[in-house]
Amino acid sequence: MNRRGMLAFVSSAGLAFSLNSAVAQQTSLKDQLVGTWTLVTADAFGPNPRGTFILEPNGHFSAVLMRANVPKIAANSRLQGTPDEYKAIVDGTLSFFGTYAVSGTDLNLRVEGSSYPNWDETSQKRTNVSVSGDELRYTQPDPSGGGGATVVVWKRAK
Repeated sequence: MNRRGMLAFVSSAGLAFSLNSAVAQQTSLKDQLVGTWTLVTADAFGPNPRGTFILEPNGHFSAVLMRANVPKIAANSRLQGTPDEYKAIVDGTLSFFGTYAVSGTDLNLRVEGSSYPNWDETSQKRTNVSVSGDELRYTQPDPSGGGGATVVVWKRAK
């Protein structure tokens, strides 16, 4: 084999080794979670819910979930709503932020602040966390609205 042929062989073998190594290495669940996600399904927020879940590589997160039909405040000032308007807003929205860690298939959220004050400075766990393609799915064992465990589905924002 001449020198050019040997270089081509070595280059091909190196590329094949690199590709096989890349396939063999699995990305960690934490790495798969990093990014921005849009809400697909969350039972407490009815049909066509809206929301964003941002998980940063440095371990910080922010989440906003809301019903599709949260009413506007007639007075056009968030400080001048009626009791019924405020109730509909509180019932139809949830936001929280803090830090996160992954342990096995659990996503552990350390909530620093939330629109649901009972979650301030608490730890929240999401179980059975999985990422398949552009879909993030987990179980919320203790929803803020009460009731039993529920599955929440997100899709990766494009």
